[in-house]
This record gives sequence, structure tokens and C-alpha cells, in this order.
Amino acid sequence: MSAILAVIHPKLYDAGWQTTERLRATPGICPEEVLSRWASAFSGVAIISNRVTPPHRDGSSRNNWYDILVTLGRYRNCNLVLPGTGITLEYGPGTVVGISGKVLQHAVPSFEGDRVCYAYFMRNHVHEWAKVPGNDWMYTKYYE
Repeated sequence: MSAILAVIHPKLYDAGWQTTERLRATPGICPEEVLSRWASAFSGVAIISNRVTPPHRDGSSRNNWYDILVTLGRYRNCNLVLPGTGITLEYGPGTVVGISGKVLQHAVPSFEGDRVCYAYFMRNHVHEWAKVPGNDWMYTKYYE
């Protein structure tokens, strides 16, 4: 998921790794073996198993940050709904979505079968603690 973030928002990817490195360099943050094995530019991951998700926004992020959602399993008839936009996306097994979860309300109202979603995210307070700049929105000029 970090590699996908590196493509869709390279500056946010860099900020994520800077934050991880500052955490690793600070004694007493958490057990050393945890941070030494953390292999993600994201500061957290939530695992959602066989649950519908009511419409919500992710409040601990920043407007210009992407969360990455990965959905897996043996299920069918599943959609990712973005209520404020009128958009509904087919959300079948193996789908990966980058979304500004703080800005866009999103939901998974139903599905049939066994489904797990891995939601990768960054927490604003962790970046503030690490004094890593907030970055900006993604711009195509980053690829020039």
C-alpha cells in the first residue's frame, strides 16, 4: 500500500516515512521490535472483518491526505458508496481505493459472504508530534 501511495501522492508518501523514522529514533515510544518491523508509510491500519460500514468521515486525518482501502474475501454484491457525491463504486474482492476519508463521506451498506477490509491511514496528531510538514494536495506537477 505504501508503493501505491508513492504513486498517487509522492509527497505524502515521503512525509509518512519521515514520521516513521522520527518515531524509530525516539526511545520509549513503543517497543523497539514493533517500530523496527513497521513496514508502512502509513501510521495505522484498521482491519474490518465482515462488517457493514455506516456513512462516516475519518476525523483524525487531514483533508489533503489519502487513506487506502483494500477489500478482500469471498463475497459479492458489495459497493463503496460516497453519499455526498452520488457516486457508488463496485467494491469487489481485490479492489484498492485511495480516498480522502476526512473530506468524503463513505460507506459499505451491505454485502453477501466473507469480506475483510484493510484501511491504511495516517493520524494528524502523530505527524504534528513528529513535526513533519502537512504537505499539500496532490498536484500533477509532482511528476514533472
